[in-house]
Amino acid sequence: MNLALPPSERRIFRFATAIAVLAVLALGALGRFREACALTAGAAVAIVSGLWLSDVAGRLLVPRPRATARIDGKFALRTLLRYAFVGLAVFGSVRLFPDEIPWLLGGLSAVVFGVFVEGFRGAAAGRSDTQNEEDGAPRG
Repeated sequence: MNLALPPSERRIFRFATAIAVLAVLALGALGRFREACALTAGAAVAIVSGLWLSDVAGRLLVPRPRATARIDGKFALRTLLRYAFVGLAVFGSVRLFPDEIPWLLGGLSAVVFGVFVEGFRGAAAGRSDTQNEEDGAPRG
């Protein structure tokens, strides 16, 4: 897996992790440990799945107009196994925490919350397009 993420994606996953950690710490402080475990399981699955999806999208993006996507049998098998693993992890989490489904879903939403935070952060900074963001150049 290539972890060379663009800065905006890296911030999204950092925000998702921070949000999940703060929620788990708050639940732990309140003595709700099963709920904290369910939220942790959901967040871990969502973050790993998001990183894998970013890797798959990065492999499928075509860097030049006439280039072909870099897909082979090994890539396809690895992608299928990743999502089988994610499906099994979600199934196992639901079976392990049947009474804490809302907390599990909250953890699975961690990446979505990270996207919202990054979007609001970008809007507050006055960025409305991401064209210059990829190379890290300031918008002028």
